[in-house]
Amino acid sequence: MSERDQKFVANGRSSHQQRSVNRPENPRRVRYGIKLKARDGVVARHWIARRWVQLLENTLDTEARTEGMQYARQGQIALFELTPDGVTARVQGRAPRPYQVEMNCRTLEDSGWQRLIEAMSSEALYSAKLLAGEMPEHLGELFDELGIPFLDAARESITSTCTCGAASCKHRAAVGYLLAERLSDDPMIVFRLYGMAEAQLLERLRQSRAMHTQGVATAHVDPLIPETQDDPAPLETCLEDFWRSGPELARLEQTAPQSHVAHALLRRLGPSPLTGRFPLVGLLASIYDEVSQSAIRMRDQAERLPDEED
Repeated sequence: MSERDQKFVANGRSSHQQRSVNRPENPRRVRYGIKLKARDGVVARHWIARRWVQLLENTLDTEARTEGMQYARQGQIALFELTPDGVTARVQGRAPRPYQVEMNCRTLEDSGWQRLIEAMSSEALYSAKLLAGEMPEHLGELFDELGIPFLDAARESITSTCTCGAASCKHRAAVGYLLAERLSDDPMIVFRLYGMAEAQLLERLRQSRAMHTQGVATAHVDPLIPETQDDPAPLETCLEDFWRSGPELARLEQTAPQSHVAHALLRRLGPSPLTGRFPLVGLLASIYDEVSQSAIRMRDQAERLPDEED
């Protein structure tokens, strides 16, 4: 081997050794990383979370599960976001840049959601617990009766990807364990994994429940803005009377009011994008009803006062 070739080989070994030295043996630390809160290592305290962990671990080997739990405890998760379609996360490993992880379950078609919501609304126990922000204990059995997979043990029922490209990786495991802890704190977010946000589900459940108890007209009233039949006169032809009330006002006072539509504005606005233990739309509807009843009581009391004085 020539002296030139020897220098080339030596330089190649030197650069390879330098890269090996520069690559850390442990994952790079994440400042303000998201980590598990459970110090005892138990991340699945709710039955929904336990079924999720079982499903998750069926897709991972032992090494990925062990390292993933370590990553989750150390706070290697730089981003964890619950979206209407599932989970988006970034996990920092040994590479300079964090890995992108996407995770959800097999999304239900709208026909599946419709059958599920119909079944839940027909049973007072399911609808009452869900509308109160609680997860019914036997919800999984209802899914099974309808033939809809719900956190079953099949590997195909979970969809998760990671930019590391490994078939079984610790990054997906770390995100999955963190999600299990979130499911223990708020089991209702499991519906996001199937493609529907909690607020939207509860709104559809409330409407379906109203259909069962009060009828179709009450549940699906769609208030319309009345339109005039005659085109208004040109402005230049009515300048003198524009700022004066005409005979139309008197006729308006004699016209019988149209049928009242409860919570018309809330129905038009639709489900609130804000999440929480109780849906914002339902809370506002309850407040509006209470204010309305209080106003009626005050009016009745005011009308009775003259009679009482006499």
